[in-house]
Amino acid sequence: MHRSGAPVAWRRPREAARVEPPGWYRTYDPAMWDEPDGQELAMTGGCPRDDVPVELHDIHARRRWQEAKYRYRQQNPALAEQEFNDLIASVRDRHA
Repeated sequence: MHRSGAPVAWRRPREAARVEPPGWYRTYDPAMWDEPDGQELAMTGGCPRDDVPVELHDIHARRRWQEAKYRYRQQNPALAEQEFNDLIASVRDRHA
């Protein structure tokens, strides 16, 4: 009750709204990261794609995706903090 006698609505502290990253961030699509970059070209000696093992190309495509995700987190600190907090919570849950 408030001093005036009116009931007071108690509220729980609001949880921050979840930050939803774009689809490319959440799901790996090999076609989106298919274009070789300088690092991949340097490692393969500039060989044509047919001469490079598919697994090696996929490793580099995934690296490009992870690097893009890293840059996105740098530009969106709220997402980075949310992912960090989720990671900490998952570790706590496993050890509880």
